[in-house]
Amino acid sequence: MLVEGTNCPRGYIKDFQVYDPHRVGRVTVELQGRVNDCKALTYRQDIKAKDIEAYRLRTLPTRQWGYVVITTPDGILDHEEAIRRNAGGQVLGYFH
Repeated sequence: MLVEGTNCPRGYIKDFQVYDPHRVGRVTVELQGRVNDCKALTYRQDIKAKDIEAYRLRTLPTRQWGYVVITTPDGILDHEEAIRRNAGGQVLGYFH
């Protein structure tokens, strides 16, 4: 199964592809604009909705910008949207 998308929020993601052969999947993301650092986690860290803000403060070097990317039951969301929807999930990575 291959899913492609171009309608990404905030203008940081130019394009992405999700390739999911059965259980182990791969997400390829093409970023645009000025990104200082981008980390993908090789392990999926579970996070509750109430703990997202603390994780963001601990992980990102600045409060002004940067996003934690979380896979939730509502789809792949940045930390702001996950907090708005009160949805926890697994941390995929972050960029700033």
